Amino acid sequence: MIVDPASSAKGAPLVRRQKQLIALAWAVTMLPLIVFLYLSWQSVELHDKLAAERAEVERLLHERSTVTGDLKILSADLVHARAEKERLQAEIGKAQKDLELQTDSARRYRNLAGVHIRFYRDSDRKVVEAALEKLGFRIETELGSSQLLNRTPDTIAYGGNVSEADLQDIAVALVEAGFPLRRMTKAEKQPDPNLIQIIASVRADQCGPLSVQEIRTGRKCG
Repeated sequence: MIVDPASSAKGAPLVRRQKQLIALAWAVTMLPLIVFLYLSWQSVELHDKLAAERAEVERLLHERSTVTGDLKILSADLVHARAEKERLQAEIGKAQKDLELQTDSARRYRNLAGVHIRFYRDSDRKVVEAALEKLGFRIETELGSSQLLNRTPDTIAYGGNVSEADLQDIAVALVEAGFPLRRMTKAEKQPDPNLIQIIASVRADQCGPLSVQEIRTGRKCG
């Protein structure tokens, strides 16, 4: 087939124009699709971010609810603890007043009974006074004299008018204050029936230290 060069030259611009139109049509067709795909991808990302934000908000709300509940529980526990503290303080105050009344009563009784206590070494004053003054016993201020001052006191010698209850109270108080009590015995040479002596005794070497329980059961090793 023979093509006329003149007509071919005239048709070339038309072909280019057709190609441009086809390319433009393709571009016009594809551009919305590209835009749609881009917007869809952005929408998916935004949805994921929104879902993550919602989950974080829900988590924070749950934590706040938990913390609020814990604070309410702690607040209730604190109120209960304060009330319990006030109750215990009131009970302690009442017990202290009762103890003071009992001590005053015991002191008046023991003063009337005439029971008094004598010790023989000034180094024992602190223990004796700390243990026995609170019980209401009268403690002699002057030291007694003894031939065994070089020995640590370990014995209580008591007169005939001293009751068993008073004797045990004195012995227990001394032991609880750290006094090494080994023996309790009736006084042999001291005529005062109301006198309690805190002395050293050679015979106490045969006795072991007396415990509070042994004292309360009446053991004396005398």
